[in-house]
Formats: sequence, structure tokens, C-alpha cells
Amino acid sequence: MATTAIQQEFWGDLQVDLNVKNTAVYLANQELKNIISTNGRKAHRPILSNPQIGTYTPHSDISFEAKSAIQQTLEVDTFEYAAEDIDITEKNQTPYDLVGHSLKSIRNGLMNRVEQVFLSKISDASHSISGSPVVVSGANILDILEEAEGKLGAFDAPYETSLRAAVLGPRTVAKLRRAKSERESRLGDSVLENGIVGPWQGWTVVQNNNLPWSATLTIDTQPTDGDTVTISGVVFTFKTTLGSTAGNVLIGISAATARANLEAALEKAAGAGTTYVELSERDRFLLTRKRNIRTSSAEDMLFTGFGDISVAETFTATTNIWSSQIQKDVFMIRGSIDLVLQFMSVEVGDKEKGFADLPKGIIGVGAKVFSDGAVMMVELEQDVSGF
Repeated sequence: MATTAIQQEFWGDLQVDLNVKNTAVYLANQELKNIISTNGRKAHRPILSNPQIGTYTPHSDISFEAKSAIQQTLEVDTFEYAAEDIDITEKNQTPYDLVGHSLKSIRNGLMNRVEQVFLSKISDASHSISGSPVVVSGANILDILEEAEGKLGAFDAPYETSLRAAVLGPRTVAKLRRAKSERESRLGDSVLENGIVGPWQGWTVVQNNNLPWSATLTIDTQPTDGDTVTISGVVFTFKTTLGSTAGNVLIGISAATARANLEAALEKAAGAGTTYVELSERDRFLLTRKRNIRTSSAEDMLFTGFGDISVAETFTATTNIWSSQIQKDVFMIRGSIDLVLQFMSVEVGDKEKGFADLPKGIIGVGAKVFSDGAVMMVELEQDVSGF
């Protein structure tokens, strides 16, 4: 939809801003930013050896070990950007500050991606909760906390609640609130802008809706006309004749064709209007810009994204199903993941041939779990098929 559609005589108030304050800044170690905050691309950290402790025998020689180090490197290797084109006629024929809204949205979008890059490093944790993936419930949440506590305690992790962060999705936080021990140790009812819920059972609970998520959609049988796939409330409908309803996907000649068309519809690839009908701007934002959902066209379509994502299907063929729905939560010592942000720039340029403002923004991101940070993290692979 072109911006000309938001002229005053057709539209009311702007939509609610769906972005929230970044959690990564609260959780991350940012000491390396002083080394490569503006210049350079890599920061090195030596991981030093520790001496062997021995028992001394009087009048005997002692053994000396050579001090050694392993070099580990954080690299600013991810560059996220966003840009829009606001024509002078659109700018002057609407009651809204389009340039201001664009700049705010660009900044929020970039910080949302920073958080996703940061939290994708959960997979580098040295420890994991046994029996994963786990269906978290009020009945087992205290057992999970106890196991995380034990695995961090075995490496003498700090005990201060302010340093221990349980980073969980909104649905999981809701389950914590329903835990039986809530009567004795209440979890806060509110969530601060940076996601902090409050102390509970020796942890600072941090609610975050950008935790890594994945699921597999198997389509090994050609869909039937009217079969649907739903992702975070957005419906894709397989059709023998495409039609004009947003989210319609052409079945085509085979299951492989249907999968390829579904992938194209999700990621807005070639084929709009012929193999799929484009999603609304709202649905496009929620799936690919906010939740960063991606997939492949393999028979077992691996979907990846970030957040509390729910999926469903209404396939006629019983072998076409969702499976392996997993979200990665983490119990960590704050600072276990290093984060460096470089040259966040948001500016407005002029269109060379035409009359338009060109808001644009870019940021460089580097995130790394060094080996000493990895032992301070416990990953929980949560079975979220019940979302």
C-alpha cells in the first residue's frame, strides 16, 4: 500500500507502536565496546589457563606449568538497515509527521534485530536442562529452576539475584505466576519497559518476546483446496485457483510446488499475484519484520523466528503436520554474552531525481559467548507445541 493512501480524508489515528525497549542492553557485557566502538571490526580476548593446585612435600621440588592462553574473537559482522521513501506530496497532505514516525520505526526496528542477534547466542551455552525439549508447567518450573541453579553453582556462579537472570517468554512468565509457590513468594504483577518482572526464587525474571523459536512443517502430500497453515494468527490458505484473498497460496502441480509457493508468500519472493496473494502490511510486519520468521521449501520445512510464536494447520492429509516446536530460554549470569554496537546512524536524505525525503538507518552488531561466559549459561529448550 503506497503512502498516498494515508491522506487525511481517508484515515484516522496511527496504529499502536508494537516495539518494546531492548532487553539485550540489560543482559549483555558491553566492555568491549570501548575497544571497537567506532573503529575496527574485531576485538580479541585471551582466555588464560589456571594453575594446577598441588600438595607440597617438604624438601622436594615443585612443578611449574607454562602460562597459556587461547585467543577468542568478537567480530562486528552483522549490519542491519532500514529505509523508506516519503514523497513530498504524501508528507504535506497528511496530518501525521511521516518522517518522524519513520525515524522512530527505523530505530525501533534496528534495536529489535539487535536483540534477536544477541539472543540467538543462547545456543552457545555450555549447559542445558536435562530431558529437553521440556513442556514447562507450574508442576515442574521449580525443578527446572533448581537444575539451572545447580549447574551454575557447580561453576561458582555469583549468587546475587540481581546478577542471575531467567530470560523467559511472556507465556512462560504467565506459567510462573501460576506456580503453587506463588502464595509464599509472589512474582511481580507488572513488567518494566526493559522486560524485568522482578526477583523470584533467587532469580531476576526477565520477560522477553524475542527468544529463538523454530518448528518443522512437513508437507509430503499435495494440499487440498482450502487447507490452511496459521502462523502467529496469520492464515495462509492453499487454493487450486488463486483468487484475491490475502494469504492465498496456489497449490500447483505437486506438494513441492505448494511448499515453494508458501515459502514465497511468507518471504515476499517472486510470484506475487500469480502463485500467492500478498499479506496485509500489518501481517507482513508481524511475521517477517517483527518476528523475523523464515523458512525453506524442503519437504520438512524448517521455520525459524523469534518470540512466542504459535502455529496450526488444517490439512486434509494427516501426514502434513507441524512438529518440533521449540523455543530457547536461558538462565544466565548477566554479562555472559558480549555485545558491541557500532555506528548506529539514522538520517534523512533527499531524493536525487524527484521530491522526497529518504529516512534511513544502519547499525553494526557483534555478539559473542566467550568460553568463560558459556559456563555461566543454562539453555532450556522448551516444547511450545501448546502455545
